[in-house]
Amino acid sequence: MKQLRIALVTLILSNIVWSQPLTQTLKGRVVDLDTQAPLIGATVIIRDTDPVRGATTNPDGFYWVASVPIGRYDIQANYMGFEPNVIPEIVISSAKEVVLNIQLKEMVLEAEQVVVEGNIQKEKPQNSMAVVSGRSFTVEEARRYAGGIDDPARLASSFAGVTVGAPQDNAIVVRGNSPKGLLWQIEGVKVPNPNHFPDINVAGGGFVSILSSQVLSNSDFYTGAFPAEYGNALAGVFDVSIREGNSEKREYTLQAGVLGLDIAAEGPLSISKGASFLFNYRYSTMAVIADLIPSEQIPKYSDLAFKITIPTSKYGKFALWGLGAKDLNEEYEEADSSLWKTAWDRVAYDLKIDMGALGLSHKYLLGRKAYLRSSLVQTQFQSRMHMKRLDDSLILQDNLILNDRSGSMTFTSFLNTKFNARHTNRTGLTVNRLAYSFHQQAALNNLLPLTSLVDEQDASYLLQVYSQSRMNIGQELVLNVGFHSQTFEVTTETSFEPRLGLTWNVSPIQTLSVGYGNHSQLEELRVYFVEQNIDGEVTQPNQDLGLSRSHHLVLGYEHRLTHNLRLKVEPYLQKAYNVPVIPDSSFSMLNFKQDLTFNSTLENEGTGTNLGIDVTLERFLENNMYFLITASFFDSKYVGGDDLERSTGYASGYVVNGLWGKEYYLGKTRENVLGANIKLSAAGGTPLSPANLDRTRELQQFVTDESNAFEERAPNQVFLDISLIYTKNKPAYSSTWALQLKNALGAKSLYYYDYDYVKDEVFAVEEAIVVPSLSYKIEF
Repeated sequence: MKQLRIALVTLILSNIVWSQPLTQTLKGRVVDLDTQAPLIGATVIIRDTDPVRGATTNPDGFYWVASVPIGRYDIQANYMGFEPNVIPEIVISSAKEVVLNIQLKEMVLEAEQVVVEGNIQKEKPQNSMAVVSGRSFTVEEARRYAGGIDDPARLASSFAGVTVGAPQDNAIVVRGNSPKGLLWQIEGVKVPNPNHFPDINVAGGGFVSILSSQVLSNSDFYTGAFPAEYGNALAGVFDVSIREGNSEKREYTLQAGVLGLDIAAEGPLSISKGASFLFNYRYSTMAVIADLIPSEQIPKYSDLAFKITIPTSKYGKFALWGLGAKDLNEEYEEADSSLWKTAWDRVAYDLKIDMGALGLSHKYLLGRKAYLRSSLVQTQFQSRMHMKRLDDSLILQDNLILNDRSGSMTFTSFLNTKFNARHTNRTGLTVNRLAYSFHQQAALNNLLPLTSLVDEQDASYLLQVYSQSRMNIGQELVLNVGFHSQTFEVTTETSFEPRLGLTWNVSPIQTLSVGYGNHSQLEELRVYFVEQNIDGEVTQPNQDLGLSRSHHLVLGYEHRLTHNLRLKVEPYLQKAYNVPVIPDSSFSMLNFKQDLTFNSTLENEGTGTNLGIDVTLERFLENNMYFLITASFFDSKYVGGDDLERSTGYASGYVVNGLWGKEYYLGKTRENVLGANIKLSAAGGTPLSPANLDRTRELQQFVTDESNAFEERAPNQVFLDISLIYTKNKPAYSSTWALQLKNALGAKSLYYYDYDYVKDEVFAVEEAIVVPSLSYKIEF
C-alpha cells in the first residue's frame, strides 16, 4: 500500500513538472591538453543562452551547470593563457546527465598579448600530435548521419578519401588502400578487427560493429601520414575510446532494433571517490526471430562491453575495461542435384567466431608538467569453420577445415611531457606477445584428400617504440616531428619510420599544412606459416617475408569561410614498396580481399601508387541544420610479381558524398525533436578480373584470368541513405524512434563473377541489398 501511494504521488508530481520546461545537468572536467592536469577556475559557458548559463571549475577541475533547458548547444571553455575551446552540437536531453570533459591547449604568447576568439573546431582530432588527414567523430554522429547505422566504419564512409564496398559489409577503402590496412585501437591498444563476422568476406571488414553506441566516446579517424604513435598500418587508423560511466547517478538504457536488443547501465561505485561503472550487452534480434525469417543464412551474434573507472588521490586513475563478441552462422547444402547451377549450391558450412579483449589502464600525473599512461591488455580471437561439399555421388565430403586461435598480451606505455608552452613530447613503447595456433586444411580444386595449409602453434614478439614532439614556432608555425620503429621476431626485421608535420596559420581563417610519414605493416600471421609440400618435404616459404612499406605525403589547405563553414583540400601521394607478391603473377597483397585457402609463396618485390585529392565542404550544425559535402578523385596502381603495372582492385576513380540534415523541435517547450538526414553517394565502379574460361570449365567454378587482371570494371554506383530520428523528452526519461535505411533506392551492386555450369556461362552476381534498421530506445 505504501508503494502504491508513492507511485501516485510521483505521477501527480510528474504531471505538475511536465508543464514546466524540461532541464538537465551538464558537468565534467577541464584539464590541460598536454599534461592532463586540472585547470582551476576555468569557465565553462553554454553559448546562446539568455541569461548566459555557466560555471567555474573547482580545485580538481570539475564543473557543474544545473537546470540547463533541453536542446542542442555549443559549449565553450576558457582559461587565462589557454586557447578557448568550443565543443559544438552537444545534445541536452531529459534522460541522462551530460558528462563533457574538455581539454585546453596553452597559448604561445609573444611580446604583445593576443586575443584568441573561441571558434568551433569540431573536425579537429583529439590527438594534438596530428597535423593532416585526421578528424574526430562522435557517437551521436554515427546515429544522426544517414548511412552511419551506429557504426564507426560506416560513419567514416561520409568522410573525404573513403569509399565503401557492398552495403551489407562495413569494409572501407581509404585512399585506394585495401581494408586490411586499417589499424583498430581501443583505449590506445591494438585489438582484433572489432566487427561481427570479421574478415570473412573482406579482410578488414565485417557485418556490423561490436562497438555499441551506448559505450563509445568521441574518437579519432586518420586517412594518412599518421602521428608517430600509430604503427603497423598502411591505410588508416581508428582510435576509439570507451567513455566513463556517470560517477554520481545511476542511469539505464534499453534498446530494441533490427540489429540487436541492447541493455546498458552506468553509475557510481563510490560517489565520494568518483568511481563508476559502464556496461552494455547486445543480442542479435535476427537470432531471436530466426524461425520467422525465410532464409538459411541467419547471422546470430552477441556482444558485451564494460568499463570500470577508479580514480585515486595518490596513485592516479585506474580503468578496467573489456569487450567480447560471439558469432554463429550456418548454411545447408542443396540436396537436389537437379537444382545445382554454381559450385556454391552443393556446399554446407558452419562458422563460429569468438573475440575478446580485457584491459587494465592507468594514468598518473607527474606534477604539473607530465603524465604517464600505461595499459596491460589481453586479446583473444578464435575462428572455426567446417565446410563440406556434396560430391557427384551426393555424399558430403570435407572441403575446408579451419581452427585458428590467436591472442596478444600487450603492454603499452607512454610519457607525455610539456617542457613549456612551445614544446611537448610524447615517447612510448608497445610490447606484444603474439600467441597463435593455426590449423587449416582444404580440398584444393575440390580434390581429396585434404591438403594441410597451415599447422603452426607458437608465440613470437612484436616490439614498437616511438617518440614525437610538437613545437610551436611563434604564433603561426607548429612543427611535429618524430619516428616509429617496430621489430617482428619471426622475420627479425626492424623498421625505422620518420614522421613529419608542419602547420602554418597563414591568417586566423586560413591554414596550410604538410605531412609525411613512412609506414609499415605485418601481414596476417597465418601468411607467415603457410605450408607447401614439395616431393614429400614440407616447407614454410614465407618465414622471411618482410614488412610492407609505404611513403605518405599529404598537403593541406583549410579555409574557414564563416564561423561554422569550412573548406578543406588535401592532395596526397602514397608510394608503397616491399609489397608481397607471387612471383611471375599479377597477384599482390595490395589487392587482397580474402582467400581462406591461401598458401602461396610470396616475395617482397611489389610496389603501388595512390595519387589523389580530397575535398571537404562542411557546415556545422547551426539553426538546426547542417551539411557535409566530400569529394575524392584518385588513381590507384600496382606492380605485381609479373612486373606489369595495373589498376588495383580498389581503383574506383572517384567518390562524391552529399549529406544534409535538419532538426525540428516540436511541442510548446520544444521537448520533442524530429531529425531528418539524407546522404547521396556516387562512386566509380571497381576493376574486376575476367574469367579464365578453360580453367573455369575444368573445375566447374569461377577462376580468374590472372594474365588480364582487373581489365574489366563494375558499373558506377549511386546510393541513397536516409535517417529519421524522433525523440520525446519526458521529466524522468526520453524515448527515441530511429529509422535508418542504407541503399534506400535498392540500387544494384556487382559483387563478383560466378560460373553457371548448366548453361556453361560466366555471369555477374548483382544484388540490390537494402539495409533497414528500425530501433526504439528508452533512456532513464
